[in-house]
Amino acid sequence: MKSAYRCSLTFLAFLCILKVCELCPSLRGSRASKLVAEGSSLQLSCEVQHCGVTGWTGGWEFQEMETTGFTRLTPSERIELSNYSSTANSTHLLVDIHNINQSDAGAYKCMITWPGQFTSNGHVTNVTVTAAAVDSPGRNLLCLSVSMCFPLVLGLVWCLTRDHPSPPPVPPRSYTSFAASVKPKKVLHLNSLSRQNDCPKQVPEPTVYSSLHFS
Repeated sequence: MKSAYRCSLTFLAFLCILKVCELCPSLRGSRASKLVAEGSSLQLSCEVQHCGVTGWTGGWEFQEMETTGFTRLTPSERIELSNYSSTANSTHLLVDIHNINQSDAGAYKCMITWPGQFTSNGHVTNVTVTAAAVDSPGRNLLCLSVSMCFPLVLGLVWCLTRDHPSPPPVPPRSYTSFAASVKPKKVLHLNSLSRQNDCPKQVPEPTVYSSLHFS
């Protein structure tokens, strides 16, 4: 039982050593593609896992589009290089590019040279520079005209509605008076008409005149 426990501890220690060897020394960064508008700024970062090892050198490298080979970036008026240590075992390398133009389009990566003259290369970030958005002068003039005319229209509407009060509301129409004014029509029942037809008409008796005889 004790031998199995010792074998497990040895195996875990071996895995930890492999993990440390995998991370130290190494470069950590994500492969990415970025679209940047011309005239704006860009910041890129990579993490150097040195694990306390000193004497390493390196930095950011750049490869222009349609060319071969990377060249080391150096500070200038538009390019700013810096670094900071997040822990005792890692250092972040930063590059800030200001007022980007089409010449800055290409591939960027970190490259570190360790003691013993072996190197580590970080993941490549491809940067594409797009055209800057240009505001149309006609559009700006139209927006300015609309913003200036809007208060005038509101003031005119207010002046027109202030001197002319709204008419009084119309009272609802009464349906009872209309119903009362309509006289009901005289309805002749069929039964009364039939009784009138059943009664015989009285025929007037003939008038008898007397005749006089002379002898």
